Amino acid sequence: MAKTTTHRDPIKRAARIERRAQKRLETVMRKKLVKKMKIDTSVL
Repeated sequence: MAKTTTHRDPIKRAARIERRAQKRLETVMRKKLVKKMKIDTSVL
């Protein structure tokens, strides 16, 4: 059976990349926040 070309579909591909980018952005923000919190607590 031939493999489906869902990942070749430009619309679905764009949507997936968009979601991945959003998730990465959230992760980066959270990491920055955690780092900031740690610095603040170490200062106190």
